[in-house]
Amino acid sequence: MAGPNFAAPVLPVPPAQYDQNWANQTVRILNTYFTNLQNPGPLRATTITLTELPTSSAGLPTGALWNDLGTVKIV
Repeated sequence: MAGPNFAAPVLPVPPAQYDQNWANQTVRILNTYFTNLQNPGPLRATTITLTELPTSSAGLPTGALWNDLGTVKIV
């Protein structure tokens, strides 16, 4: 989910008749909005508890966390 500074876009007022430029602008705005919704954004916390981490790095992507006998490691 997007961060706290993320707000829904203001869509342009539709014209009385169909206007391709208006439709294109609206689609661009909505595409940007949906892209931002899918971006988890930055994470900042004072405490964190990670449960059920994998116990092996096998098959994990770069940057993933795993538990090596109680020590959190990054692939």
